[in-house]
Amino acid sequence: MTLDTNGQVALAAFAIGVGFGAIARWSGFCMRGAVEDALTTPNAPRLRGFLSAMVVALVVVQALVMAGRLDLSKAVVLPPTLFWGGALLGGAMFGVGMVFTGGCSTRLLVLSAGGNLRSVVSFLVFALVAYATIRGVLAPLRSQLSAFTTVGLGAQALPLAVGAVFAAVALAFIAWRRVPAYHLVAGVLIGLLVPAGYLATGVLGADEFEPMTVESVNVTRGGGEGLVYLLTFTGAKLNFGIAFVAGIFVGALAVAAVRREFRLVGFDKPVDMLRYAGGAALMGAGGVLALGCTVGNGLTGVASLAPTSFIAVPAMVLAAAATMKWRWRNSR
Repeated sequence: MTLDTNGQVALAAFAIGVGFGAIARWSGFCMRGAVEDALTTPNAPRLRGFLSAMVVALVVVQALVMAGRLDLSKAVVLPPTLFWGGALLGGAMFGVGMVFTGGCSTRLLVLSAGGNLRSVVSFLVFALVAYATIRGVLAPLRSQLSAFTTVGLGAQALPLAVGAVFAAVALAFIAWRRVPAYHLVAGVLIGLLVPAGYLATGVLGADEFEPMTVESVNVTRGGGEGLVYLLTFTGAKLNFGIAFVAGIFVGALAVAAVRREFRLVGFDKPVDMLRYAGGAALMGAGGVLALGCTVGNGLTGVASLAPTSFIAVPAMVLAAAATMKWRWRNSR
């Protein structure tokens, strides 16, 4: 059976997702974990792993652009306007939410594959609220915020010099202390999945008669659309985001099975469900406002030199760090 272009892109997305899920499950890759390590350990291994992914994604994506192999002019993370209010507020909401749920949206998928029922519930709430913010009852509020806090851009992407400075500072930090090699290896491998995603949608999916959205790894929109796809299978169309999300789950499930890590874990107390659901709702709405989750902004957005991501990522990190410290103080 010969697959059409959409099917080929979906298959590529699924393979990329499988790789992401397997590597993330094996290494513990997660921005929330990176922030926690930065606050609690001198070596901050997960932070260095995440930075490695960011640098590799940035260097390879920009190399492809400079070589003329990749055109990001129509990339979803590079709109002609800057929704700075959404980036700032959405990033902060996402940062708070991922502390309450114990992981970002991608991490919830990875943990769900290992039998964590708290993460299953949280991801479902995340996906539901994300879709409601895109096309549902919360969409008018998003549109109103956008109307008041959006400005035009002279250029879609930041100057390449910004990326060079970021990469140099990140590499210096990574080399400053030694960490277990698997964190860095995982970061490099996950970083390579970002250009792979762009090649899937921007090159493999290139079709002048039926243009495909140019995008790469991101869970926010894909999570919401994936939930709708499960409910309306016969009337829905498989796309990159849906296939990528499914791949993450399958890849993480495979590693959990091989390592015999599958364990059913539920909520300790009923009130905990409210915290997890509230955090997931914040991530769902925040991820849409910020045009992406921690990987959508932290990897794809930064690699694309997207102005939105350079606002959203610091907002996520600072909000997550402040929320962690607040929780630690109130748990004593």
